[in-house]
Amino acid sequence: MSETTNNDDSTSQDWYFTENGQRKGPFPAAALLDFLQANRISGDTSVWRKGLSDWQPLKSTELGAPLQDAPPPVAPSSINNALVWIVAIAPIPYGVFGGVIDAIKMDDPLQPHRALDLLAFVVPALINAALCLADERQLKRAGYSDKWLTTFGFFLAPAYLFIRAKRLKQFPSYGISWIATFVVSILLSIPY
Repeated sequence: MSETTNNDDSTSQDWYFTENGQRKGPFPAAALLDFLQANRISGDTSVWRKGLSDWQPLKSTELGAPLQDAPPPVAPSSINNALVWIVAIAPIPYGVFGGVIDAIKMDDPLQPHRALDLLAFVVPALINAALCLADERQLKRAGYSDKWLTTFGFFLAPAYLFIRAKRLKQFPSYGISWIATFVVSILLSIPY
């Protein structure tokens, strides 16, 4: 088998892709396939090489052949939303947890309670991150991978909920519910 040096061979040409509104590249085709395997890019990522008239989704180019062998993503209506609904209503129990911490602090109000303050922040943050990341793994198994889901799932639950809804082309009812329960938890924490 001889190596091809033909410049028209798409595997020997330099490829570019878009990321966050910026052009990245040039890369050999093998690098783009590695990025695809590592989920840095997806079949929907816009790519271009010399000879293409415009940017195209990777899945519609010859580099998208490996994607043709994969099944399409599971229908959004078939994905279990239980975890995101738990995240959506979580501000209420977190508010109750914060109230319990505040009650414990009232036993000795003149002492600094740094450990309790830290606990009141860390426990809800870790639970949110765990729930969002578990849901994000479920979405990956269903055929929806998005690096932003992982990032927001770990750091910012409400953003995760809205990005998830957009990715699945669903109405963001669980994101709106999170905002509503967050407001309710704030109102419940106001001393009378």
